[in-house]
Amino acid sequence: MKIKHSHHAPVNQHAFDKALLTWRAPEYTHHEKSPIWFVVAGLIALLLVLYGLKTDGWTFSVAIIVFAGTYYLVHREAPKTVEVKISKFGVKIGRHVFPYSNLKSFWIVYEPPFIKKLYLRMASSFKPDVFIALEDADPVEVRRLLNTHLNELKGRHEPFSDTLVRLFRL
Repeated sequence: MKIKHSHHAPVNQHAFDKALLTWRAPEYTHHEKSPIWFVVAGLIALLLVLYGLKTDGWTFSVAIIVFAGTYYLVHREAPKTVEVKISKFGVKIGRHVFPYSNLKSFWIVYEPPFIKKLYLRMASSFKPDVFIALEDADPVEVRRLLNTHLNELKGRHEPFSDTLVRLFRL
């Protein structure tokens, strides 16, 4: 039987001082890109901007420029390494705390060396799933600890969007 926490009181940061499991992981997946990748991506962006201008879709062109600029600014540096903690109160990723009462379920995609991720599904359908790299954390231990508080979505795979990001090294 799963233990469900119905309290909505905020979880104190000190609740994670005695974590049951801790590991370090990058805050997001970073893919090294070659100069050729940047040339191809730049040409595609330029073609999309020109297409937008040619078809009087100036807002589309502006959106492509803003997207390309934002992508460059966000991804020009390697991600920071954050500490991940699982406690009896919830999961903490860096400074973000996810109490079990705010989580609905979880699943693990473990296909080393390509995919080693923990996915957390939020209780609110308006919030996106959260994922974090397992790195060297034991997926069996992660599963065991989370199963005492959350339902596991068995048979789930990497979301299609994550597969595209990984394949195109975005």
